[in-house]
Amino acid sequence: MSHARPLVHPRLVFPHVSFALALLLAAALGTGCSRKNTLAPTSSDATGARAAEEFRHRHRYDGKPVHLEGTRSGAIWALDKPADWNGDLVVYLHGYTTPSDPVALPHNEAIRDSLLGRGFAVAASSFSSNGYAVPEGVEESNELEHLFRRHIANPRRTFLFGQSLGGLIGLLMTQQEHGRDYDGTFLVCGIMGGSTEEIQYIGDIKVLFDAVYPGVFPNDLYHPPVITNPTTQIVQPALAAIQANPQGVGVIQLLARHPMAGNNPQEIVTTLLTVLGFSLQGGGDLFARTGHTSFFDNEGWRYSSPALPPALVDDINARVERHARGRQAARFLREFGEPESRLRVPMLTLHTTRDPVVPVFHEDMLAQEISSPNLVQRRVDRYGHTPFNAAELMPHFQDLVNMASRPHHDDDHDDDDDLIAGPPLVLEPVGVR
Repeated sequence: MSHARPLVHPRLVFPHVSFALALLLAAALGTGCSRKNTLAPTSSDATGARAAEEFRHRHRYDGKPVHLEGTRSGAIWALDKPADWNGDLVVYLHGYTTPSDPVALPHNEAIRDSLLGRGFAVAASSFSSNGYAVPEGVEESNELEHLFRRHIANPRRTFLFGQSLGGLIGLLMTQQEHGRDYDGTFLVCGIMGGSTEEIQYIGDIKVLFDAVYPGVFPNDLYHPPVITNPTTQIVQPALAAIQANPQGVGVIQLLARHPMAGNNPQEIVTTLLTVLGFSLQGGGDLFARTGHTSFFDNEGWRYSSPALPPALVDDINARVERHARGRQAARFLREFGEPESRLRVPMLTLHTTRDPVVPVFHEDMLAQEISSPNLVQRRVDRYGHTPFNAAELMPHFQDLVNMASRPHHDDDHDDDDDLIAGPPLVLEPVGVR
């Protein structure tokens, strides 16, 4: 998701289309200086020796930039600390990565460097697998603060910074019992309304496309073809079908439970192709994660629209592929993950109003689930999924840091009268500063 690039060029020309950004391994393994600090105290007794070692550990990188990389449980991690560290750590949570891509560190260089330039340390993980790697993302990202403490220093505060699927991971990490370890969470175009509704959105578009344009992608949701070239295997066949029957896109748009993002035909077609890409490249991975049971459910749903002829609606409902969600799939989606009502620390979300991958309805669902003064939601009137550059994101992240610097309300303790009370602050729309 946050690594995904739209399948469609603004002019619907596809000379070089890449559905997902390839993740690259970072170049050289940085080595921090571990030489003994000449100012460290010395002692011959065991207690003094431990104190000396602790002193050296805490101060060995003072005034020095640090970059460390390593592996743990199949995940690659990277830790960065600027020379003028302000004492705070940011745990970066990357988005969806195509399952067939190699496991590698995320391309978060611009965000990382912007944070380092503002004095924050940054930790990131590849996760040990790609695809809908929410369990791995939660577990392995929770380890990053401990790795930073072990190898570099103890941070004063720790913030989460997630995009797309990383937004869902950050939400779950924040709401876990040990979410108190984190001081604030900034989430961009995240799956804030939960996995179930996101998968319903993707699944509806795919089965409706198959009903309106039969034979273009003969595989079902769970056994997609191996995609080695998204341009020739997804974009070109879909565009050919759309060009032969452009009205079909409008039919899908009117029948889908969640309409596709876009305020003009070009944006809507871009959304359609992007969603198809996610379904075709990620369906097999999600099917395996849900115990080879159906993750999508439209068994009892009737697709309808008063704007379409009843005979056409009946025909599509008769032909659309039907699925019933399996128990294992429902359990996986419930556990990884649906939002809970509590929110112990400040959270700021940022979302485009026309997000083709994770529609903005997720923010509405989050607001319905969480009524807390710790939640601030912002929307930017723009098309695209995580389209913001680092310079645009930093002021919003700083606002989250400022929120964390003020007293905040713990939703688990209703008797904290001295803390901030009141409804959640929802700002929409806002301009990116």
